[in-house]
Amino acid sequence: MKSWFKFGLQMFLGGVVGYTFMYVYLNNETIQVDLTKLVFPLTLLLLLSLLGLIAWGFSRVQRIRRLTKQPLTGDEEDEAEGYMYQAYSDGSLASSLTIILSLTSASFILLTDQSPSFLIATLLSLAVGSILTYSLNTLLPIMYPERSLPKLSDPDYAQRLLDLSDDGEKHVMLQGLYKTNISTTSLMTFAIILLLVYSIVTGDSQLFSIFVVTLIMVFTNVQYIHIIRSKN
Repeated sequence: MKSWFKFGLQMFLGGVVGYTFMYVYLNNETIQVDLTKLVFPLTLLLLLSLLGLIAWGFSRVQRIRRLTKQPLTGDEEDEAEGYMYQAYSDGSLASSLTIILSLTSASFILLTDQSPSFLIATLLSLAVGSILTYSLNTLLPIMYPERSLPKLSDPDYAQRLLDLSDDGEKHVMLQGLYKTNISTTSLMTFAIILLLVYSIVTGDSQLFSIFVVTLIMVFTNVQYIHIIRSKN
């Protein structure tokens, strides 16, 4: 039932996009989009989002530190390890989103000629996001003292960290990466279509953006196939 609903929703959205595209094309019309009035509110929204993400991320760091200082044994230790894993995952998400949104905000502010104070705040958020990432990575040896984890300065840090993971952890990571790969490919395909429709509807060419997204899709797919083929 859910699959039919999902298929019907996709067909409906595809029909709406297709109808809009053909209507604009046949009537030779363009739609002028004026977002100047939304520039300031969007800037504030982005900065508030960054502030919230930073607060959330460092709250996860503090939670991990509190748990590592508690003398726990038996089931309590296993339960605390689960809480630390969740807190570390939340903190990693917060740090990643902080860095991504900081770069997005900086680009938005520069392109819309906003106040330099907004740009400074965004760059500070970017620096804090990097510090948050570093703080989380330094907590790993404390969370797992029984493992010989590599140092952050190790050039093969990511690969060595993966090698130290057990089969259960690797399986979880594989599931996450596989689903992420499917979602990324689908979303980028949709992004190309959306950019094409936007270019035609508004008359503002997004050819460079389409080209960049296409290059990213080609690179990631070639890299994925190259890795799985080399394993056989």
